[in-house]
Amino acid sequence: MQAPFVDIPTAITSKGYVSVIGVVVDLLGVFQTNGSSVCVTFTLKDSDFKNGHTWDGLKIKYFNDDRKSLPPAQLGDVVALRSIRIRPFNGKAMGVASQVELIQWVVFRQGQNPLSGPFPFEPSVAEKRHAASFLSQINGTSSFRAASSDQTNNSLAIQAPVSTQKSYNRRRFSLIKDIEGAMYVDLVAQVVKTFFNDSEKAVIYVTDYTTNETLFDYGQDDDHGRDGDPHNYLGTGKRKWKGPAGRMSLQVTLWEPHASYARENLKLNDFVLLTNVKIRKSRVSEGIEASLHGDRMYPNKVCVRTVDAESDDRARDLLRRKKDYWKAHGGKQNLQEEIEKSTGSKKSKKNNNNNNNNNNNNNTQQQNKKETKKEEGQKSLTLTSRIRPNQNIQSANPSIPTRSLAAILSNESHQNISPDGIEYRLPFQNLCYRPLVRVVDFFPHNLEDFAVPEDAECAALSSSESDEAPDLNDTDRFYRWEWRFILLIEDGSPSPPGQPKEQMKLFVSGADAVHLLGIDAKNLRKNKSTLDILREKLFYLWGNLEEEKQKAAAEGNLNPQILKTVSSVPFTCCIKEYGVKCTHGPDKAAIEDGLGCSQEGCFGWERRFAMFQTVIHG
Repeated sequence: MQAPFVDIPTAITSKGYVSVIGVVVDLLGVFQTNGSSVCVTFTLKDSDFKNGHTWDGLKIKYFNDDRKSLPPAQLGDVVALRSIRIRPFNGKAMGVASQVELIQWVVFRQGQNPLSGPFPFEPSVAEKRHAASFLSQINGTSSFRAASSDQTNNSLAIQAPVSTQKSYNRRRFSLIKDIEGAMYVDLVAQVVKTFFNDSEKAVIYVTDYTTNETLFDYGQDDDHGRDGDPHNYLGTGKRKWKGPAGRMSLQVTLWEPHASYARENLKLNDFVLLTNVKIRKSRVSEGIEASLHGDRMYPNKVCVRTVDAESDDRARDLLRRKKDYWKAHGGKQNLQEEIEKSTGSKKSKKNNNNNNNNNNNNNTQQQNKKETKKEEGQKSLTLTSRIRPNQNIQSANPSIPTRSLAAILSNESHQNISPDGIEYRLPFQNLCYRPLVRVVDFFPHNLEDFAVPEDAECAALSSSESDEAPDLNDTDRFYRWEWRFILLIEDGSPSPPGQPKEQMKLFVSGADAVHLLGIDAKNLRKNKSTLDILREKLFYLWGNLEEEKQKAAAEGNLNPQILKTVSSVPFTCCIKEYGVKCTHGPDKAAIEDGLGCSQEGCFGWERRFAMFQTVIHG
C-alpha cells in the first residue's frame, strides 16, 4: 500500500514511510559502497528554492545493486518517491531506500517525458500536477539553468551568494602526502605508535612513508610523551619516537567501535586499512588531524582491519617505500633487528669520518645500555617497586580504581540467597577487575613452551571426535601456534611485615597474549629470534624472575616461596573472571542431586582468571 504524499517539512518530522515530491537542490553522484550496492544521494525541497540553502531540505539516499535502477536525478529535476522510509541520521531526518526495497521513483525534467523506475509505470495525475508547478517556479532560476545535464556523477550544489557550509570530498584511497582538510579518505599505513589507555577512544600513529608538510615534524631521537598521554601533559615517562623522522606520521583518533577493535587486535608495525577517515584542519595547530567515528546507521561497523603486504598491492608499495627509507637513513626498524645487531649477526660498516664516528659511539652506547639493562633493572626496579607502578606495562580503563587480590577472590557479590532462604556462593561470575600485582612465578617453566601448536584439522572437530595430541612430525597437516601460559601473581601493594599476600593463577592465551606481547606465536624451538624478543618483553614484566628460577631449578628447588626476592615491579593489569567445567569427575549420586560433581561445594564449575587489555611497551 502506497504511503500518502506529504510536504517536505512534514516528512522531516515524520517517522516510518511517507511519499514525497520535490526539486533536487543538492546532488552527490553515484558511488560504489563497500558492499554490492551503488548509491545516489540528493536533497529535495518543495519551497524557498531561491534562498540558496540546502540544509532545510530532505536528504535522500537511494541504494540498489543495479546502477540502472537508481533515479537519474540532476540539479533542477523534480523527483517523486513513493513510500520511502524516514529515519534519523546525525540528528537529522533522512529518506533511505535500501537495496532490498523496491521504492518507486519518477524523475520530471523540463521539456522531457518523465522517467520512472525501478520498473516503468505511469505517474499519477497529482504527481504530474505538482511537478509542473515546481518546474514553472524554478524555470527562471539561473542556478538550475547553469547545471549541465551530463554532470550526474559530480558533487554539485546550488550556488548561494554567501555560503557558510563545509563540504567534504567524496571518500577515496589516498596517500598521506595527498591528504588535506576537509575530506574523507581510505588509508593503508603502518602503525608506529599506539595509545590505548583512554576508555572512550584510542589513538594510533600511522605512516605510509610519504611526506606531508602539514604534519608534525618528528625527530628520530625525539621524546614523545608518556604512554597514554599523547600530548605529553604529564611530562614524565617519555619514550623515544620509533617511527620515521620528518613529516610522515599521522595521528588518528579512533572512537567506538573502532577503538575496541584496535585495542584487541592492533600492535606496533601492523599494516592496517582505515576506511572513511575524516581529515580536517586541526583546531589547536596549523596542521591537520584525522579521526574515525562510529556510523550511527551501522553502529557495529568497524572501519579498521589489518592487511597483508603479500596480498595487498597498496601495502606492498608501502613496504617498498619503508625499505627505501630505512636503507637511506640506516635506522633500526624493529626489535628483532636490534637483537640481531646485538648478537653480531649483522656486520656494522666501518667509517673514518668524524660524523660516522659519533654515530658509532651512539650505537655503542645504546648496545651497552641494553646489555646492562638487566643489571640496572635488578637495582632500580627494586627501589621503585614501592614507589609507583611499572610504567612499561599499561592497561585499559585507567579511570577505574584498582582492587586488591583479596577483595577479588572474596568478592561479596558471589554470595547469594535462594528464594527459599538458602545461602550459597556462586562458583564464578563474568566480571572484570583492575588490580595492582607483581609476578612471582610462571608456568610452563621453559619459555620455549609458552607457544603451543594447534592442529587446524583437529580444531575443526569437537573434543569428543579428536582427543589425540597433535603430531608435529605429520607434514601433511597445518599447525597454527598460539600463546598459552600462566602467571602466578600476588598483590603489588605493600603489606605489613610477615603477613602473607594473596596469590592468583592468571591465564594468558590467544589474542589477549598477542595484545600483551605485541608478537604472534611461533614454534619457539625453531625461531630463536622470536624467543629472544619474547624473553626481552617478559623482562619488562617480571624483571630477573627467569634467571632466579633457573638458579632455583639448578639447585633442585622450584618452590615459589624462594622467588620472593625477584626484581619485578608491580603493575596494573586488566583481569577477567570466568568459569570452566570442573575436572573433579561426575558422580551418580551428585548428578541425581542436581550438583553434577562429587566434590563438596562444587557446582560443576571452576573459577578462573585471565589477563586482557594489557600491553608491554618495551
